Amino acid sequence: MTTAEIEQWHRPVPTPSALTRPFWEATARGQLELQRCKQCGNYVWTPQLACRTCLTETLEWVPVSGRGTVYSFVIMHRAATPVFKAPYAIVVVELEEGARILSDMVDVDVKDVQIGLPVEVAFEPAGDIGYYHFRPRR
Repeated sequence: MTTAEIEQWHRPVPTPSALTRPFWEATARGQLELQRCKQCGNYVWTPQLACRTCLTETLEWVPVSGRGTVYSFVIMHRAATPVFKAPYAIVVVELEEGARILSDMVDVDVKDVQIGLPVEVAFEPAGDIGYYHFRPRR
């Protein structure tokens, strides 16, 4: 594939829905926010209408630390589109608050990604949203 052909590809940008808009608005501000149940206190990821634990519809958006550890990961050796540079790591991060969130890793060689690696969220502006990634904790 030529450089010109690669440049025609654009990184996919999420389209916020009524349910996910608060999350994406927070990422645009450089803040990670998740839903938390007012009834039982459980954090919820991915955005939902009701708590998975107690099934109440009492979820509120709250800021979270953005710090956690790698719970699980996979190394992608073949990029989904040419704009993604393989290899790259897709991780499930267990946040300090207990929720697990899916993302990718930046600022690290994929051979250094391991379960238990302390990480922190990093943001990248993308118009009306912000991409969120995780990087090794500084």
